[in-house]
Amino acid sequence: MRKIFSQSLIVIAMLLGGKSAAQDLSISNDQSNDVFVAVEIAADFPGSIYSFRNFVKSNFEIPKKAVRKKVKGEIPVQFIVEKDGSLSDIKVLTDLGFGLNEEVIRVFKLSPKWKPASFNGKKSKSLITFRIYIDTENEKDKRIYFEKK
Repeated sequence: MRKIFSQSLIVIAMLLGGKSAAQDLSISNDQSNDVFVAVEIAADFPGSIYSFRNFVKSNFEIPKKAVRKKVKGEIPVQFIVEKDGSLSDIKVLTDLGFGLNEEVIRVFKLSPKWKPASFNGKKSKSLITFRIYIDTENEKDKRIYFEKK
């Protein structure tokens, strides 16, 4: 009986704690510049994420040195979609070297504006992680892909 009572108290405390944590997620005037990872409506590239993949693939030029060195790997890219849809704070999280970081940043800076995220009915900044896979040993048109093989 004691065990059930103590478990009930823990559940009630978690529920009450969860409510106050959810209240902290709302946007007030002081938090309008916050960057959100979880939002009600996610940021989206015009046309869909598949259109963004096509944009990246058509603009990305693998440096010749990377091809000579037969580079293969994952390039995770993190960026912020601003309230106006522009991209900022573009960071390559894993450096494969041979000029690939610079190329990723160059291409992402060319990106058209995205549809921004929204939270509580207001446009908000959001953090996105996008993965590019490179395999320079593949045929030229298959060297860049977006899902693990």
